[in-house]
Amino acid sequence: MNMSKGGSHASNNIFFVKHSHMVWAGLVMSSLLTACGSGSSGTSAEDLATQAAATAQVAATTAASIEVAKQQVSDALSEIVTDATTAKTVSSAATTLTQKAASEASSYSEVAQSLASTQAYAAQAIEQAALAVAQQAIADQANTTVQSSQSLTEVQQAASTAQTAAATAKTARAAAEEALAQAQKALTQLESDIASALASRRYTKLDSYGNTLSANADSWACVKDNNTGLVWEEKTSDGGLRDKKWRYRHMHNYPGYGNLYDYNGVQLCAVLGTCDSYTYRDAVNSEGLCGRKGVWRLPRREELGSIAQINDGQKTPHINQSIFPETANIPDKSAYCAENMAKTAADCGYAAGTELHYTSDGRIECNYQGVDYTKQLVGTTQQLLEQSILVALRQQGEVPDGMTVGVYPNANWVCYTRLVSSQ
Repeated sequence: MNMSKGGSHASNNIFFVKHSHMVWAGLVMSSLLTACGSGSSGTSAEDLATQAAATAQVAATTAASIEVAKQQVSDALSEIVTDATTAKTVSSAATTLTQKAASEASSYSEVAQSLASTQAYAAQAIEQAALAVAQQAIADQANTTVQSSQSLTEVQQAASTAQTAAATAKTARAAAEEALAQAQKALTQLESDIASALASRRYTKLDSYGNTLSANADSWACVKDNNTGLVWEEKTSDGGLRDKKWRYRHMHNYPGYGNLYDYNGVQLCAVLGTCDSYTYRDAVNSEGLCGRKGVWRLPRREELGSIAQINDGQKTPHINQSIFPETANIPDKSAYCAENMAKTAADCGYAAGTELHYTSDGRIECNYQGVDYTKQLVGTTQQLLEQSILVALRQQGEVPDGMTVGVYPNANWVCYTRLVSSQ
């Protein structure tokens, strides 16, 4: 009985083992048939995994490319905002410049060409600035596209558009800045032309015979002030009698008391045997400068003041340099001799009770004064302008302390000359 039980158990085990082997063999055979494609068209797990990995890689690459495109648009937009802000400033400046040019030139038809040049450059600056600003709208649209689209083609195209807009904005901004710079130069020329136009209305250039020259003449011997009727001597640069660098002693109202050198040994003048303002006056009168013989004289201080003017920025010398380009411009050493004779003590600026000295023709000898067009201004009215430039000659010229006695005997009392004729 026990043996029958044991025999039955062994038989079952043998059957189970055989059955397992048969199942395993069937699975192997099925796999082989599948691998060989005999009996099935399905994809293997390995291939499915490979395909899935490839699909994931494409998706990751696409996502990364989209992020790159988004960053490119963001960078381009940031650059455009900077350039557009600068362009707006340029446009505003160009507009203001245009208005200023038109206002300043409104009364001067003579400057039409320089005004047109100024306006053309300013218009170019405004146009290029507008082009730079317009690129921001293009970049904004590109940014909207990349934020909402998942199409790689669309976002890459948007990025390309934004980058092109950024390059255009940068180029346009630079062009606007250059055009503004040219407009500013043109405005400077316009203002110079206006000054020349104004000068040509007030002043008339004369040749050495007294004939009228054109306002554009680049060489002239004398200038007539149409406001006052006075004719002024123009200096030369030839080293001759009327050279602009010569200076003269100015202490008495008669010629012949000077010398040829200043206190520091610097030559005062040429041609003359002695360098004083009255000897110089007589020499010019003998030549008959600008057709005027015997009528040239030293100007009074108020006459020298009448041709003074306040330049832009109070630039020295305080005179129209397009008409009087030879004017000395050395601080504290640029005084011009003023006539030191007058009919009354008041004309000399003397207080009551001042001891008076008379000349041979009965006029009063005043203090030795001059006009220095380099002095700091105390006011912008004509009266204050003339007061600012009036100087005592003892404080000009040769020595720093202005003393004429003691340590520095015979020093100072030196000035440039600009003769005038009222006939």
